[in-house]
Amino acid sequence: MHTFFENALAFIDERVGLKTIQAKMLNEPIPGGSRWAYVFGSCLLFIFIMQAVTGVLLMFYYVPSTDHAYASTQYIIHEVDYGWFLLSYHFWGSSAMVVMVFAHMSQVFLWGAYKKPREMIWLVGLALFGIVMAFGFTGYLLPWDQRAYWATTVGVEIMDKVPVVGDFLARFLKGGPTPGQMTLSRFFVIHVMILPAALMGLAGLHLFLFRKAGPAGPFRGTAEELRAKTDYFFPRQVWKDVVAMSVVFVTICALAFWEPVVLLEEATPDPGDYHPEPEWYFLFLFQMLRLKIFAGEFGQFLGGVAIPLGFLLFLAALPFLDKNPERNIFKRPIALIGWIAVMTGILVFTVSAIINREFLE
Repeated sequence: MHTFFENALAFIDERVGLKTIQAKMLNEPIPGGSRWAYVFGSCLLFIFIMQAVTGVLLMFYYVPSTDHAYASTQYIIHEVDYGWFLLSYHFWGSSAMVVMVFAHMSQVFLWGAYKKPREMIWLVGLALFGIVMAFGFTGYLLPWDQRAYWATTVGVEIMDKVPVVGDFLARFLKGGPTPGQMTLSRFFVIHVMILPAALMGLAGLHLFLFRKAGPAGPFRGTAEELRAKTDYFFPRQVWKDVVAMSVVFVTICALAFWEPVVLLEEATPDPGDYHPEPEWYFLFLFQMLRLKIFAGEFGQFLGGVAIPLGFLLFLAALPFLDKNPERNIFKRPIALIGWIAVMTGILVFTVSAIINREFLE
C-alpha cells in the first residue's frame, strides 16, 4: 500500500510538479522574519473555507422559498443533529470574517504596504472587502424571519439611492414591489454561487500578485537589516498561522455555544413592534443616518451613498495619491490620525446604535 501511494504521488508530481509548487509555497522568503502580524491573510482563508464547509452542510436541509425557508431553518436548529451549532458557527463565522478583513486592511494601511509596487494587491483587496460585506448582506435574509426581512428592506432602500444604477439594483434584488420569493431566490443564488466564485477568483489573483510583489515586511528597519533577518514561510510562519487559525476556530465555536442563533417570528410585511436594523457591522452607517444632518431624501443619499462611496473611491486612489515611499506610520501623522478618526467614528456610532437598541427594548 505504501508503495502504491509513493507511485501515485510520483505519477502526479511528474505531470503537475507538486514538489516545485510545495517548494514555492513553503520556501517563500519573509523580510524581517516570521511575525504574528502576518497571520491575518491565512486566518481569512481559513474562515472562508469553514464558511464554505458549514454553508454546504446547511444547504442539505435549507429550502430557499418563502414558504419553507423559515421552517427549514427552524428544522436545522431544532431537529438536525448539531444543526444549531452549524448554523451558529456559520453566523458567527461571517462576523469573524468581517473583523479579520478590517484588521488585515488596517495593517496594510498602517504599514504602508499599499504603496508601489503593491498597488494592484491593495485594489484587489478592496474588491475582496466588498465581497465579504456582500456575503453578510445577502446571507442575512436567508433565515426569512422578521430581523432578516426588515434589515434587507432597509439595505435595499439605501441601495436604491445610488445614482444611475441604484434603481435597477434595488428592483433586481427585490424582484417586485416588496421582498418576496424572487428576492429570496436572488439573494440565495448570489450568496451561494456568485459571491463564492468571485471570492475564489479574486483571492487567487490576490495571492498571485502578492507572490509577484513579495511581502512588504515591517515598516521599521533598513533594507539591509530586513534582509539579514529574512526567514522562510515554513516552519516558523506556518506554525504561527496554525496557532492563529486554531484560536479563531475555538473563538467561533465558543460564540456558537455561548450565543446560538435564535430566530424571531417568520417574516411578514408588517414589522409590528420590531424595530428594523442591520447586522452589527452595518450598524455604524445605520446610526449615522439618524443624525439630523442626514434627514430627508438628499440627506439619506449623502450619508448612505455619497460618503461611503466617496470613501471607498478615496481608498482605491490612495496608492496613486500617496507617492511618498515612507512607510513608517509614525512618520505619516496624517495617515495615523485619519485611521484613528475613522475607527473611532465607526466604534462610537456602533456603540450608540447598540445602546439605542437596548433602550428601545
